[in-house]
Amino acid sequence: MPAQPTEHKKVNDRLEKTLEAFIESSGKISANMLGMVNRVGGQIYALLFLMREPLSLDEICDLLKTSKGNVSVNIRLLEEQGLVRKVWVKGSRKDYYEAVRDYPKKLIKGFFDRVRDGIEHSLRIIEQCRADLDGSTEALEGDDLKDAEFMNVQLDILLAFYTLSSEIFDDFYQGKKVDIDILRRATLG
Repeated sequence: MPAQPTEHKKVNDRLEKTLEAFIESSGKISANMLGMVNRVGGQIYALLFLMREPLSLDEICDLLKTSKGNVSVNIRLLEEQGLVRKVWVKGSRKDYYEAVRDYPKKLIKGFFDRVRDGIEHSLRIIEQCRADLDGSTEALEGDDLKDAEFMNVQLDILLAFYTLSSEIFDDFYQGKKVDIDILRRATLG
């Protein structure tokens, strides 16, 4: 049975502080780490995720202390990404929204995709630097040559790490068993 329209009721101070802290942190995480949505989008999702009942745009604006235009734009983006859905609330003409609860799956996949993209980007940069360095060492001598040789060794170490990381992600995405002990040894010494 659809929820009845209600104005957002005031929660106790402790719950409100917890909600505010979670919403603020979720906005930062979404914008900085996940890249799936911007800060306000992350805050909207976090708010809806923690609410038992759907909220109207006006309620979301009031709770987040942000403009209706900003909330409306971000709600549309969240809907497009399948993170939020519009729901019907009996007796109300307003649009109400709730969080899609399978977000952790989308979060984990998005996170791993971003890490994998970062690894592949790093590999391309390292390969380009190695190629540039290899092409310039012939004209070097003395300390300059030693510096170039040292840099090449360091780039080889990074290349080995990122290549191993890429192989782990390839295995992961192909459903193969992933041996993270190799990566753990490489990062922890």
